Amino acid sequence: MNTILVADVPSMDGRYAAALAGWPLAYVRTMREAHALLEHQRFSLVVIGVYFDDSRMFDLVRFIRNDDIHNEVPIVCVRGSPGFTAVTTRTLEMAVKALSADAFVDLLHFDDERAGEASLRAVVRPYLTA
Repeated sequence: MNTILVADVPSMDGRYAAALAGWPLAYVRTMREAHALLEHQRFSLVVIGVYFDDSRMFDLVRFIRNDDIHNEVPIVCVRGSPGFTAVTTRTLEMAVKALSADAFVDLLHFDDERAGEASLRAVVRPYLTA
């Protein structure tokens, strides 16, 4: 089965559970937890939130892309809740692309949580059915 590694803050768990229903999810909260799980398990997809482990999303993307075992695993980055940064969606998209992640979904652009969750599901589905 296509297990998804989800690296984000606990307050996003419900949104991921709704958007990614039907796929097994493994949650991590820190870089240490992510490294440990990646060392022992393979994943079909990694979803990383902007505010993961005090905003270390880009660090985890770099780690995965530089790892010989996991460097081909698709990565989808997500901004799911407003934070302290005024970084624009476009800036995040460009940074995600520069680091060779596969996609960026900004759930803040959806007025309705269900629409955002449907968008995230649509983005990840091709990576899990290929």
